[in-house]
Amino acid sequence: MYKYDYRIYYTGPERYAPDGLTQINAMKAEAEKWGFTFVNDLTYLENGYTDYEHIDRDFLDNCDILISNVNGFRGGEPDGAVCFDMGVAFAKKKKIYSFIQDRRDYVHRYPHFYFREDGSVVDENGHGPGEAFTLGNLMYMIPSRIAEGGFTEALRLLRYDLDEEAKDRGQRVLPKKDMRDQCTWPVEPGKWRAYLAGFECFFLNAREYGDWMKEQTLKYNFEGIFPPDEAPGLPWPDKETFKNVFSRSAFFFDRDQQHIRNSNFVLANFNPYHGAEPDSGTAFEVGMCYGLGYPCYYFMSDTRPLIERINCKKDENGVYHDIEGYIVENFGFTLCSRLASTAKAIYHEYPDAPKYAAMDLGIYSEE
Repeated sequence: MYKYDYRIYYTGPERYAPDGLTQINAMKAEAEKWGFTFVNDLTYLENGYTDYEHIDRDFLDNCDILISNVNGFRGGEPDGAVCFDMGVAFAKKKKIYSFIQDRRDYVHRYPHFYFREDGSVVDENGHGPGEAFTLGNLMYMIPSRIAEGGFTEALRLLRYDLDEEAKDRGQRVLPKKDMRDQCTWPVEPGKWRAYLAGFECFFLNAREYGDWMKEQTLKYNFEGIFPPDEAPGLPWPDKETFKNVFSRSAFFFDRDQQHIRNSNFVLANFNPYHGAEPDSGTAFEVGMCYGLGYPCYYFMSDTRPLIERINCKKDENGVYHDIEGYIVENFGFTLCSRLASTAKAIYHEYPDAPKYAAMDLGIYSEE
């Protein structure tokens, strides 16, 4: 049997499952059967999750491929830690594969989208669906090869792709040229420019709200980029190309990742979105910023620890579990440890959040 000499890092909510170590070790055994090296450090799970997985900005440097579980977790969004890891992987130019059990588009999977009288679609908060007529948020959907099924199906898709790449290398077939990793609007030395990540871009008045958000940043001596803004140097596709929802989503992904490369820190809205998790696209964008070495800030209005924010119950060993049996981390964070330990928390909403980020950066003082 042919062996694949590549290194895989796996990310998924199985880490919180009572039998998570067993599940992930089964994936490891399946990958190793085909020659892959599974590089996850599972010490924190082997120790009974008494501590979380501590990472640094280089934690994916020793892998070639990330495989992700993007099924909904505690609501409509995937696990925020998964999307964060996908963002880091994109920043590090890793191959990204993922799996989902239901490949229907998001507006049909998530049960709280509704028609308005004019025929437009909104969610339970009155927000637009964005490009939700694809199978998920475009920030994790576009850069990932997504299989329908589970880990086995994602691994099979990966093997097929590696075989095709190997065949191309033996012929006069040139690989695709990726031009996305360039800055088109450099930040002047000593200046700061924030990418304003969050679900505000789904507001029906997103343009006006984004302009207001950017006005607030200027009060505290830095610029802001809002996702729907034009990206310098990025041409719009032609009308025929733009008609296709996947082509259109890909353009918006390219625009947003370009905004991140044209920034030098991120200020993110990590309030819950469509469930208990933050917006998946926002988690991806913070991960990308983390992978690029940027300072990362997030704001939330709910300062309670996770065990108070999530409906959960403590077992006889003092471990908290949600209604599905998944472990709820009890490390004092308001979010999962992956997000809370890699970005600085600001427990103030707009318009105060930019002020506290600027104060931490040392570019604004109230004295």
